[in-house]
Parts: sequence; C-alpha cells; structure tokens
Amino acid sequence: MLKALLGFALLIPFAVSAAPQKEPPTADAVAQCYSAIQGDNQEARGKCLAMELEMVQATYKDVTDRVASYAKALDKPSGTRTRWNKFILSGQSFETFVKRECDFVGITTKGNKRVEANAELACRIGYYRLRTSILTNRHLSQSSY
Repeated sequence: MLKALLGFALLIPFAVSAAPQKEPPTADAVAQCYSAIQGDNQEARGKCLAMELEMVQATYKDVTDRVASYAKALDKPSGTRTRWNKFILSGQSFETFVKRECDFVGITTKGNKRVEANAELACRIGYYRLRTSILTNRHLSQSSY
C-alpha cells in the first residue's frame, strides 16, 4: 500500500505538467474585442485590456526565455552563471518596477475604480511591450552588437 501511494505521489507532478496550457489570446482576438466596445464602456475596455495584457505577457515570457538561453550559452565557455544571474536579477527588478509604477498610475488616475484599474492595465501593457522590444532588438536580432 505504501509503495502504491509513493508511486502515485511521484506521478502527480508529471500529470500536472502534462495538463494542456491555455493559449494566450491572439492579436486578432484582442483587436476584435476593442472594436466591439460600444461607447465609453469601461467594463468592456477592462476585459479587452486584460486580454491584451495576457497576450503581451505571453510574448514577453517567450522573449525572456530565449534571452535567458542566450545568456546561458554565453556563460557556458567560462563555466559561470554571471550573465544568466544578472539577466534574472534584471527581470526581477523590472517586475518590481512595473508593479510599483503601475500601482502609482492606477491610484493617481482620476475616475472610478474601473477607470483606475484600466489605467493600471494599460501601464503594464506599455512597459511589457517596451521591454520585449528592447530585449528583442538588443539580444535576439541579427543586428545585435
């Protein structure tokens, strides 16, 4: 009985990781969402912003994974993790900055709670797009220096 329980316990992480991942929204789906907004419907705008943030964060994750692999490859000849560690720390600092900056944007935006939340979402989208572009151009493009 104990062996069966241990065997089952060892399989749980594999079952969880094998679960299908939800696909992020596409740019077309986000564009359709925005085009369907009637008037100044902040609730609908918030749903579209949340959808766009999910899409932008998925792109950001893909780019950061690729840059991390690039940093590891650069570290491999020396047997260190210097570049990789610095990249991980810069990502953590970026996440902290975005949270604090966009929290500030949200609470200083005039309007009701939905307008404030939308301003915060828009802020996050802007910063994730900016850093994704910087990482792509600096480390993943053919013209990297």
